[in-house]
Amino acid sequence: MSSADLKQAINAISEVVINRPPPLRVTDQIYMRLADMYLQADHVSRYMDDKSVIFIGDGDAMALSIVHLKKQRILEKGPKSIHVLDFDERVINSIDRFAERKDYTDAISGSLYNVADPIPEELWQKFDVFYTNPPFGSSNEGRSVEIFVRRGIEATNDEAVGCIVIADYEEVTWTQPILYNTQNILIEKGFYVAEMIPKFHSYHLEDAPELTSCSLIVKRFKFRQKPYSSRPITQEERKDFYGKKTPLKWKCIKDKTNGGKLGTHDCEFISFEGDICNDL
Repeated sequence: MSSADLKQAINAISEVVINRPPPLRVTDQIYMRLADMYLQADHVSRYMDDKSVIFIGDGDAMALSIVHLKKQRILEKGPKSIHVLDFDERVINSIDRFAERKDYTDAISGSLYNVADPIPEELWQKFDVFYTNPPFGSSNEGRSVEIFVRRGIEATNDEAVGCIVIADYEEVTWTQPILYNTQNILIEKGFYVAEMIPKFHSYHLEDAPELTSCSLIVKRFKFRQKPYSSRPITQEERKDFYGKKTPLKWKCIKDKTNGGKLGTHDCEFISFEGDICNDL
């Protein structure tokens, strides 16, 4: 890539980054660094080429990055369409706003959804590819990773490809068992590891700036068409979801102003019972 091409790519990613809402650390929203976002988009777009893709969560705005880079002809390959599921209404609004402004509504959409709930029946085994960059699961032995991956599997068809971002840093002892367990779960579900790039991404994370993650590509080799059977997660699975003593207790994050790049005071946390949560 020439310096002019690199400048165009970074500028395109910057457009997306400035559009996304600020991260909420309490829900483990930790954003990937800009250059790593471009490398990741370039990497996974090859597996998404001309396919229908579902994102299970997307605080990073990777879906928008891929669509924007493809529409600008910076990426040669890219998906036919992307649908993003996220429980943060700010994320969904940022997608809608960017897509409308750039005339990308044919290529990307989003809807409010929480992984604690069953995958919507209309999305069951519908997509070709799933992508997820879930909470890393340092306090729950990777259970949060498993749940996001489970929803991706439920939403994909017989030739499914999975693109998964998982913490990968040997000096941090909890990362390797989670990576091992996740791969075992995927194998049990009929997937094999097609490619893995270790320590591929870094993050804006003040308390662990050295932490990296890998890009894990998996492909389905066993598939059985079956009736809809998605189920909500259990109370036990909600424990320590975002970290020690930080369970999954919020149904969604509501965007109070839809004002674009918001401060946290412009959103509110809604419990599964429908109450506004002030105790975060």
